[in-house]
Amino acid sequence: MTDQAVDTGGSQLPGNEQRPAAAPAPTVSQFLGRTRELKELRADIERAGLDTLSGRKAPRARVLLIAGRPGSGRTALAEELVRQVADRYRDGVLRARLTEPDGTPVPTERTARELLAALEVATPPGAAEDDLTEALREALADRRTLLLLDDVAAAEQVDALLPGTPTAWSWPSPRAP
Repeated sequence: MTDQAVDTGGSQLPGNEQRPAAAPAPTVSQFLGRTRELKELRADIERAGLDTLSGRKAPRARVLLIAGRPGSGRTALAEELVRQVADRYRDGVLRARLTEPDGTPVPTERTARELLAALEVATPPGAAEDDLTEALREALADRRTLLLLDDVAAAEQVDALLPGTPTAWSWPSPRAP
């Protein structure tokens, strides 16, 4: 599912409060260190995405996985990377946390509804999960968007939200066991 995985292994800095899905990244960084990891992640973004089976350019959104232990700074690293490259994504950055603080996975329906609201796409109140995820994929299809998914519990959570176009990036930060 991922094009690249990076183990963060460092320490987390304070100030990782949750922001709304469409909130802009801070313009001034309070992030220190991780120069090597950030350089490698930026290089991965520049590298052409390939479908690993065919060797051709991937027909869907690319995924960059940032993994690490709890408190290792995965979210801080991902947010700093977003801050550094956000200007490349003319249609913006969307954020979603996919696990509740108690460890319960956030329902895909709720995540899709929140991301659609951030994109200002109206959805019927009783829409089913499949309808919402399809609407999200359609809404993202013609946009150059970066999707930051934090505390991912399972690959299925990410896959359901990915657009079918190579112009979008998704950076899931998995929740460690």
